[in-house]
Amino acid sequence: MKNFNKNQCKICKSIDLVIVDHTAKCRSCGVLLYYPYPTQKKPPKVDFKLWYGQSFEKNIKNFTNIILYAADKSKVNKELRVLDYGGASGQFALIFKSLFPVSKVYLVDIVDESLFKEFRPMNKQIKFSNFEKDRTKFDLIFLNDVYEHVEDPIQLLSTLRKKLNPSGIIFVDTPKQFWIYPFFNTIFKPIYKKILKGTVSKSHLQIWSNKSFEKSVKLSKLKIKRIDFLSELTMDTDIYLKQMGLDFLLLKLLVRIISQPLIFTFKNKIYAVLEK
Repeated sequence: MKNFNKNQCKICKSIDLVIVDHTAKCRSCGVLLYYPYPTQKKPPKVDFKLWYGQSFEKNIKNFTNIILYAADKSKVNKELRVLDYGGASGQFALIFKSLFPVSKVYLVDIVDESLFKEFRPMNKQIKFSNFEKDRTKFDLIFLNDVYEHVEDPIQLLSTLRKKLNPSGIIFVDTPKQFWIYPFFNTIFKPIYKKILKGTVSKSHLQIWSNKSFEKSVKLSKLKIKRIDFLSELTMDTDIYLKQMGLDFLLLKLLVRIISQPLIFTFKNKIYAVLEK
């Protein structure tokens, strides 16, 4: 567990922080942080079958999209070395090898036990404790909904940069703040606090702004090769409302109805390809 200066933004080191409940918003780079910085040494225990099982169906489309976004389709018959960092259940390898069948997919996760036995044959697992000293180099590294979870994002990217082959790339997709954050912060603070409760936690340590994300990449000595901002809900709206403490049937029905026409305005997801 890294000891960050509690008076500074852990991304840009600014001391201009706005504290609201369990969060800090950096006025300089715009990142929204879980605050005070947590001191837990291990991730919370979860029921892996239950947690990841809720997203398996959505993952098929999501994994296909990110693979086609990041990977060079002309190399479909080449033996690429691919790292699924923070790969959890290992489902990603099933989709990747469907599209790039001769590739080798490696997996590392802070919880080694999260790899499902059903997906084990498709993954070459590297134990988390052995990862830094492992000498394997990769053509592609995927951080799929991982960058918001890690304690020290800049250090992670710096480590992964050293794991790349000379022409290798890193794909990152991660949530970013969008219009509902400033909108409700301005017009109705209680709802803004509910949004913070539902999106920032000990599991989701930072929600990015464009500026803070670009800053983190630059500080890790990587470059952005390609970046886009997409509208995407990685979970059903019912789950977000439950995390916000708003688990009411009528409200859930209303949000389901109004979220569909509005979702295209969110631009709440960063898709980025990074290179040395």
